Amino acid sequence: MTYLRNCWYAAAYGSEVTEAPMARQLLGEHLVFFRTSDGKPHALFDRCPHRFAPLSMGAVVEDQIQCPYHGLRFGTDGACAYNPHYAALPKAARVKSYPLLERHGFLWIWMGEAEADESKLPADFAFLSDPKFKTVFGYLKVRGNYQLVVDNLLDLTHAPYLHPAFAIPGVSLEERFANTTTELVRERERVIAKRWRLNFPPNGPTRSLFGFEDERMDSRSHMHWLPPSLIYFDAGASRLNEAEELGLCLPAIHAITPETDRTSHYFFGQGRNMLLDDPDADATLFGIIENAFHNEDEPMIEAQQARMGAETDVMALDPVLLKSDSGPVTARRTLAALIEAEAIGAGQAA
Repeated sequence: MTYLRNCWYAAAYGSEVTEAPMARQLLGEHLVFFRTSDGKPHALFDRCPHRFAPLSMGAVVEDQIQCPYHGLRFGTDGACAYNPHYAALPKAARVKSYPLLERHGFLWIWMGEAEADESKLPADFAFLSDPKFKTVFGYLKVRGNYQLVVDNLLDLTHAPYLHPAFAIPGVSLEERFANTTTELVRERERVIAKRWRLNFPPNGPTRSLFGFEDERMDSRSHMHWLPPSLIYFDAGASRLNEAEELGLCLPAIHAITPETDRTSHYFFGQGRNMLLDDPDADATLFGIIENAFHNEDEPMIEAQQARMGAETDVMALDPVLLKSDSGPVTARRTLAALIEAEAIGAGQAA
């Protein structure tokens, strides 16, 4: 499978990576992550070039990762730095090193051939480091292609069917759909699927968790897709005629990174601007979203993938398309164009 590579993918939470080597597969490649004594994180291809043992089974010795099979050590640049068997260092003994960026609690990895560009990490996720917000984080391993996860997030018309916790008491599905306004915004490297319900009863958690007693509020749920597979979710509810930032703001990150063409790493972080010092709110909010993702979305995505058989591209099966598919389809077409442009650029540079 061909992936967009000259970009940043979420590789891990920063807290996951220590001086002990950690193995993780990303974009079909086996990698090993570790920290050196200065606390800096590093990522190398997880295969010794000698007898192909996983370096992740070894140990970090003097800031070098030592192969568990014959003791060769590799520096953070991937070059062999120590050979216990004789003085000479084999010139061919080198593994690939990958640029990492540690920001907002995540380790981001650049797996392309072009020089890593920090400016390509979207600024949308600054809320993760903003003291005005409290964020709870989670992780799922999804047995489905990463674009199926993106499809799920960009089309929220599934919510009334898969997520009963977000129901609006006393409101039928027909009323809910009829009072939802949508807009699709297409930009060169961003697709925004916007949804509003104005002057309408808020959903259950807005009342039960955050204590709003208003019979009617202005609610929003805007999904920003950022290539290759990042979602910034701008959700919230405000009192009628009140500025959005004065109401309930629930920004979220959904970072989906392919493991293989049929499995995905799904990192998510749900922020809030209210009840910041309430541990019960942490537990309740995490429970709501973890249940929605783990027990409702994930089984559906895995069932989709299973029914698709050997195919990993849903568009190759000629699906029936609804109006609500405009977001997912636009994101897929945009990503395909970016991958094609990257391949053309690589070919011209060769």
